Amino acid sequence: MKRMVVIAAMEREVQPLLRGWQRTALSSGDQSWIAFEKDNQAVVISGIGKKNAEHAARAAVARYQPATLISAGLAGALIRSLKAGSLVTPNVVVDADDGSEYRCAAVDGGMVGGGILVTANEITGAEAKAKLVDHFHALIVDMEAAGVAKAAQEMQTGFRCVKAISDEADFAMPPMAKFVDAAGNFQSGRFVAWAVLRPWQWARVIVLGRNSSKATRALCEWLEKNLCRNMPTEVVTLDRAELPDAVVRR
Repeated sequence: MKRMVVIAAMEREVQPLLRGWQRTALSSGDQSWIAFEKDNQAVVISGIGKKNAEHAARAAVARYQPATLISAGLAGALIRSLKAGSLVTPNVVVDADDGSEYRCAAVDGGMVGGGILVTANEITGAEAKAKLVDHFHALIVDMEAAGVAKAAQEMQTGFRCVKAISDEADFAMPPMAKFVDAAGNFQSGRFVAWAVLRPWQWARVIVLGRNSSKATRALCEWLEKNLCRNMPTEVVTLDRAELPDAVVRR
């Protein structure tokens, strides 16, 4: 049994935290994930995307029986006041597909405590971010938190969320989505090959890399400090969308 289990989309998001942790495998049916264990804590690498995060969270609960699942990783800012490296501990997570809301108390220790995170199905650029603000009045966007929250609620496990900003509200994202495979793996080699042939993209790629590194450091410092704390674990889930129209239309 593990007291805390972190679900992160990519190993690189939590790499600084994992020095000295034991690397292992987590399996469920025909799916498997990389996991890291230390004392009464574990980190599971789910792959990018809500469904991947949900499946990994369910497998983690079945194996570790944690008191709390923590959705941790990088996220995009939806408001200009949030800068690269800012930490957000939202108390509302919304699934953009159907408007389902997962509510929990914000965790102390973040630069921004409380507010709404919306989980989208794809990596969002500036135009898509504006639509998310209009529909959900959210502060940040990610691709995994709602999946972890759903698994936690259905399996009666506590849920927390902490995200670090890697791309600011008005940042023009490169077309990252085309380099994510079905398993939620980011294909770095293909992305580098694409970028090398497009020098007009280099400045954006460099900024994104620098900001992602800054966000990763902030996130891992927070996790290292807070994983051993007693966090509140209640999560309240609405049975339906509070606002029936709060679904992003494509």
